[in-house]
Amino acid sequence: MALGGGAEIALGCSRIVAHAESYIGLVESGVGLVPAGGGLKELVRRSISAVMENPEADPLPAAQKILETVALGKVSSSAAEAADWGFGGANDRVVMHRDHLLDEAKQEVLAMVADGYLPPPPARLYAGGRDLYAALKIWAWSMQQAGYASDHDVLVVDKIARVVAGGELSAPQWVSEEYFLGLERDAFAELAATAKTQERIRHMLETGKPLRN
Repeated sequence: MALGGGAEIALGCSRIVAHAESYIGLVESGVGLVPAGGGLKELVRRSISAVMENPEADPLPAAQKILETVALGKVSSSAAEAADWGFGGANDRVVMHRDHLLDEAKQEVLAMVADGYLPPPPARLYAGGRDLYAALKIWAWSMQQAGYASDHDVLVVDKIARVVAGGELSAPQWVSEEYFLGLERDAFAELAATAKTQERIRHMLETGKPLRN
């Protein structure tokens, strides 16, 4: 199980060795927050930026998938599903027997060292800007109109959408990882300052259950 910050640690790794039955997800929206430890940045790198290596591609489907996954706090039921959602990479491995997991991970690290592994240089990430942000906000509005989201839910989704879109840049462009980390940090701080998010955090700590307010 790797939820919230645990998922972000996994996303920040160069390679994952996962048990086949892995529960992975960015669930911060449940307490009125956004992932702010690089989780959104990493999903943008793995999904949207990878798609937009083709300049003719459309970033919206990949961005929409990230938004839905994070805004709904979806948790995978398997390593394969997690990979499909962007939590895994092409070089990751899946281990069927839980008791073998730690040893297999250790052997993977030793093999990477033997192969001369070096960390990759900082990535350039695709920021769609205000047009992509506007398209993503339509999903939040439709959820509210259908009665599935409160006003505060919509605010949280809006903050997630703004990060995923790369802010409100007037035109799409490639930016640094630090730029996206800054967007994450700002969104987290703004939500943490609201009374409703504080109520959600307090309720979760006291009851272990999410609060819909």
